[in-house]
Amino acid sequence: MKISKGHIQTSLNFAVKKTSTFLILAISVVIAGTIPIFAEALDPLSVELTKDVYNKGDILVVFGSVPVVFDEVPDVTIQILFEEQVIEIAQIKIAEDGTYAKDFNTNAEKWAHDGQYTIKVYYTEDLFNTTTFQFFQNVTTETSSVFPVDIPNSGTFDLEYTASGFDVKNVELNQDRYSLLIEITENSGGNLVLKLPRESFDSKTGDDSDEIFIVLVSKDSQSDSFIEVQITELETTSDFRTINIQIEEGEKFIEIIGTYVIPEFGSIVIIILLVAITSAIIISKNRFSFPLYPKI
Repeated sequence: MKISKGHIQTSLNFAVKKTSTFLILAISVVIAGTIPIFAEALDPLSVELTKDVYNKGDILVVFGSVPVVFDEVPDVTIQILFEEQVIEIAQIKIAEDGTYAKDFNTNAEKWAHDGQYTIKVYYTEDLFNTTTFQFFQNVTTETSSVFPVDIPNSGTFDLEYTASGFDVKNVELNQDRYSLLIEITENSGGNLVLKLPRESFDSKTGDDSDEIFIVLVSKDSQSDSFIEVQITELETTSDFRTINIQIEEGEKFIEIIGTYVIPEFGSIVIIILLVAITSAIIISKNRFSFPLYPKI
C-alpha cells in the first residue's frame, strides 16, 4: 500500500490529539485528587493539655489531632521549651484516625524553672501549632470557685475563676472605667484564670470584633503603681472569654479593662425612670386637659 503525505499528516494529527487528550485527563485526575487534601489541610493541627498549671512531679499529657494523615509522614514532633531552651523533644506516631498523645514527667532535673512554658507540635511545613502552660517547682494550692460581682443597682453576676497559689478576696465592677478590679490574697506568685461572661463584661472594636483586654497589676491599690502585663486568651466562645494572667510575687491587685460592662441602667433605675416618665405624662395631660363641665 502506498502511503501518501496526507496519510502521514492525518496520522500525526490524530496522535497529537490523542496525546493531548490523555494529558488533559491525567492533569484533571491529579487536580481532582489533590483538592480534597488541600481542603482538609485548611483545618489546623490541634494541641491540647489536661490543665493549664503544673507542679513539680506532675505528669503532663500532650494530645491532639492532625486534619489529614500522609502515609509518607507518620509522626508528629513535640517540643517543650522554657524561653528558648528545649526541655523535652519527642517524635510520636500518629494513629489511623489522626490523633496523637504523649506524656512527660516533670520530675526530671531539666524542669528547673518556674514560669510559662511553650509546647510546639509540628507535622508538616504548613501543619503546626503551639500552646502554653504554667509550671511551678513548689506545690501550689489551686482554688476553683465562683465570685459574685455586685452590679450597682442591679444585683450580681457570677465570675468563675481558678487561682493557683492564692485566692480571690474581692472583685469590684467600675462602670466608669469599664473595668474589673480584683484583689487577691498574699502570695509568692501564681496563676489566675478568669472565665469572663460576655453579657456582663467584654472588650470589642468598633466593628464588633473581639479586642484584647488591657490588664494592669500592682502590689498596692495606688493608681500610679499599676503596670500593664501580657495575658493569654485560653478559650473564646459566644458566651465567655477565658483568660490567663501570670501573677508575680507580692502582686495583690489586678485591673482588667474592656470596652463594655453590664448596662449602667440597672432594673431598679429603669423602674424609677419609667415611674418618672409616667408621672410626667399624667401631669402634662392634667395641665392641658379641658374640663368636661364649665365652672359655675
